[in-house]
Amino acid sequence: MTTFLVLAATAAIIACFTYALGMYLEGRSEQDGPQDELHGYAPDLFFVFLIPCLNEDRVIGATLEKLCTIAGHNSLILVVDDGSDDQTAAVVQSRVNGQVMLLRRQLPEARQGKGAALNAALEYLASTPVLQGRSSQDVIICLMDADGRLDPHAPEAVTPYFQGGPGVGAVQVAVRIGNRHEGLLPRMQDMEFVCYSELFQRCRSHHGFAGLGGNGQFTRLSALKSLAPRPWSPSTLTEDLDLGVRLVLSGWQTIYTNAAEVQQQGLSNTKALIRQRSRWFQGLLQCWHLIPQVARKSSGRVRLDMLHMLLTPVLIFAAFLMTLSFIVAPVEGLLNPNLDTGRLGLNSLAAWYLLTFFPAVLFGIAYRRITEIGRWRSMVLGHAFVLYGLLWIASGFIGVWRILRGRRGWLKTDRLSERAPSEPIPAILGQRRDASARSDSDLDWQPTSKERVNG
Repeated sequence: MTTFLVLAATAAIIACFTYALGMYLEGRSEQDGPQDELHGYAPDLFFVFLIPCLNEDRVIGATLEKLCTIAGHNSLILVVDDGSDDQTAAVVQSRVNGQVMLLRRQLPEARQGKGAALNAALEYLASTPVLQGRSSQDVIICLMDADGRLDPHAPEAVTPYFQGGPGVGAVQVAVRIGNRHEGLLPRMQDMEFVCYSELFQRCRSHHGFAGLGGNGQFTRLSALKSLAPRPWSPSTLTEDLDLGVRLVLSGWQTIYTNAAEVQQQGLSNTKALIRQRSRWFQGLLQCWHLIPQVARKSSGRVRLDMLHMLLTPVLIFAAFLMTLSFIVAPVEGLLNPNLDTGRLGLNSLAAWYLLTFFPAVLFGIAYRRITEIGRWRSMVLGHAFVLYGLLWIASGFIGVWRILRGRRGWLKTDRLSERAPSEPIPAILGQRRDASARSDSDLDWQPTSKERVNG
C-alpha cells in the first residue's frame, strides 16, 4: 500500500513540477505583448464595464466611484443587479447617469447563476441604442467583480492586443489581492494568483490560450456573439473558465498581460476560503464535458495546456496521495515493526523535504519577481504556500460531495465592508506601468470593518 502511494505520488509531483518549471522558463524567455504602444483610448474601441451583483451593497459604491475615474467618453458602466435583497440597487441607482446604467433582474428570472445574469446583460445592451452604429468587433466587454479595483490605465494596456489583429477574442489582466498585507491567508491568495499567472498564464498566452477569470476579463463582443445565443453557460459555476475554452475551440485567441492589474478582496477566514474554492473545484469538474471537444478540435500545445487546466482536480488529488503516503508509512511501521519502510526514503528528512517543499523555491522566485519582497521572505512564503495548497484537497472533497448530492447552487463569496475613497484616483492615460516593477504597497483598499456578508 505504502509503496504504491509513494511511487504514484512521487511520479505525479515530479511530472507536475517539471511541467510547471518548463512553462515558467518558456514564459520568461518570451517577450510580452505588442511593442507598439497606443496613448489613450483608440477611437474605434468602445468599452463596456460589466459588473454582475448579488447583495453587494458593501462594496459596489466604492467600486463605481473608482471605475468612473477610469471610464472615458468612449465607455459605459453597466451594473446587473441579480435580484439582490439588500441595498445594492439603491446604491447603484444613486449613481446612475449618462455613464452608469443599472439593469435590475427580478425573481424568478434572477438568481439563476452568474452566467445567466451576464447573458441577460448582453441581451439588454442589444435592446438599447447605446451600441447602435458600432461594430461588435470594436466593442470590448470588461467583466469585473463587485469588489474589483481596476488599474486606471487598463483599457489602454489591452487596446494594442485588440488592435493587433481580429483574431484576439479576449485579454485577461493580472489579478492581485488588495488586502494582502492584512494577514497570512490573504497573502497566500495573492501568491496563488501571481504564481498561477507567472507559471502558466504567461506561457499559455504565447500560444493563444490563456485562462479567463471573472475579474479583469476584456472580451470582444463579436467573440461573445460567436458563441450565441448565450455565450456564458448558466449551469456552470466557473462560467469564465468554460467561456475561455470555448472561445479557443471556436478559433479565437485568449491573451494574458500583466501590464495592468485588477485588485480584489482576499478572504481572511479559512472556512470561507474552502467554501469558495469548493465552488471553483466543482466548476472545474463541470467543465469536463469540454474534454472531448478539446481532444477533437485542438492540437499541439494548445490541446496539452487546455487538458492540463481542465484536469487540475486530478492533480489536486495526486497531491492528496502524497500527503496520505506520509501518514500511512509511520502507521504501517507502528503496526508492523518488521516492515522496512525506510527503503523508500520515508524516514529520511531530506527525501521528505525535497518531495514536499522543493516546489517552494519556484513559487518563491515567481512571487518575488512580481512583488519585489525580500529573498528570504519569499522562500518562507513559498514553503507556507505548499501547506496552503492542502486547503484545495478539502475543497475538492466538498466539491465532489456537492456534485454527488446534486447541489449546483452558487456559493457566494464573502465581502468586507468598504467606504468610498476620500478622493478619486485620476485616470492615467498614456502612462503604462509594468506590474513587475510595482511596489507591493501600491494598494487602494479601504476596509472599515471585518463584517462579512454571508450568502
